[in-house]
Formats: sequence, structure tokens, C-alpha cells
Amino acid sequence: MKKIFSFLVALVLSPFFFPSCASAPDTGLAEIDPVGLSMSEQWDSGRIVVDSQDGALIVIGVANRQAQRWGNEILLAEIEIARDDAARKVAMFHGVTGSVESHHRQGRGFFDFIMESHINLESTVVDHTPFIERLTFDPDRDVAVFERGTLVRFRYTAGVSRTGFTSTVDANGRPGWINNLNFDLAGYTAAVGFSQNQVWLQDTVLRATQATAARLIKGIDTIIDTSTVQEGGQTFTYITSSSSGVLNDFRIIEFWVDPRNMSVYALGIARFAE
Repeated sequence: MKKIFSFLVALVLSPFFFPSCASAPDTGLAEIDPVGLSMSEQWDSGRIVVDSQDGALIVIGVANRQAQRWGNEILLAEIEIARDDAARKVAMFHGVTGSVESHHRQGRGFFDFIMESHINLESTVVDHTPFIERLTFDPDRDVAVFERGTLVRFRYTAGVSRTGFTSTVDANGRPGWINNLNFDLAGYTAAVGFSQNQVWLQDTVLRATQATAARLIKGIDTIIDTSTVQEGGQTFTYITSSSSGVLNDFRIIEFWVDPRNMSVYALGIARFAE
């Protein structure tokens, strides 16, 4: 059966791709919850909080800037592209199957270390288009238009409750969850995905979302295989790790855009299928 929402992505991993889980969040950080801000206000702050509200799943749809747009006008074509993008993310909420395979090569030399990962994600929903008509938004508060594209905050009624998680930030506005995942999210498992700034805004947000799903899948079950090989008089160690599984109720509850380089971090949650 063909899956509409599928990915095959090869990434060179950075230290941020799979951050470690440490102690509980630093209570010395200021607690801020900008969920009541407009989409433009959230974008300006760098923190986009999209936790569920009043039983509705909150999803950010992203559209790259279209050539025919002038200035910061709201372009209908970009709204519809963002709506389709959001519908695909709703499909992910209804179920994601995936596999992650990581390869490491280690040698004695500085350049003998290679690390890469291959991610394959598929929605268990065959067709995402029925979700499109069920997405609603407030054009006055839920749209952020800027130079690179448009973000739209959509609502999708799904009977989900808010996690109750409140972010903490440091003096630079950097959320505490980026390097700290040891907190209770009402039965959900949390993970952080990262993407460097891509040419297209939609790609940056999508890769951060994919990386979050991959991190969650790696937490389900991982098989590690190690071998040592002699090559050209040198000894290399090859390590391969593979993971696969199914995520239920997968969603992103917060994004953070690093103002220094426009890279994106995504905090996501899911339940593991039994």
C-alpha cells in the first residue's frame, strides 16, 4: 500500500541531533509560556509554542515565499501550501512508522571519524487530504508573514489534552529543554530534533521535525553491531546501529529558532505502539 507521507533522508549528525537526557530542568530559569501570543509575536520571540488547546491539535504549516508575493502581504497561495503541509503533520499524529540506521567509522587519525544517519519515515495514513478541510485558523492571529515565507498556526479537533509542560529559558531566550529531557509529560516520551538553516524555510522545519521523530524511534529499540577492519595498514572500527518502530500521537509542542543562524530545534512527544 502506498504511503503518501514518506521520507528518506541522509543526514550528517551534529552533537545537537541526539542530545543527552540529564537532570530535571533548571528551576533557576525564568518560566515563560507564550501560548497566548499571536503567531507573529511568537515568531519574533523565536519560541513557537504549539501545545494542544481545548482538545484541538495545534499544527504549524509552513510555506516558502512565492515569487508573486510583494512585501509582507498575506498570499492565498502560501496559505494553501501551509495548509497542505499542516495536513501532512496531522497524518503523522495518527501514526508514524520509521527506521533509523546510523553508521560510524573510527580510526586513529583526526579525519578517520565519519558519522552519518539514514532516516525513513512513513505515515500510517494513506491519504492526508481529508484533514485539509478540518484545519481552521484565525487570519488575524495565526499567520506570520516574513521575508522567507509564511507560518500558519492551524487547529485540528482531535480530542487531545494539553501536556501542561511549561518551558524555561535562559537570559538569551534559549529553552532549557534543548539539552534536558528529564521531565514528565503525562505519559509521553519527549525528544529534541535539530536542523541547520536550509535554503528553504519549509525544509528547515521539516528536517527538525523528522529528526525529532527519528530520535523517538531510536528510543524504542536499537540493535548495535561492531566490527574491526584492517585497511591500508590502519585499523578502523565500524559501528552500525539500527532502530525501527511505530509512534502514536506524535506531535511537536515547541520550536525554537536560533537567532544567530536561523537553525531550528523542535521538541516533540509521542507514545510508543505496543
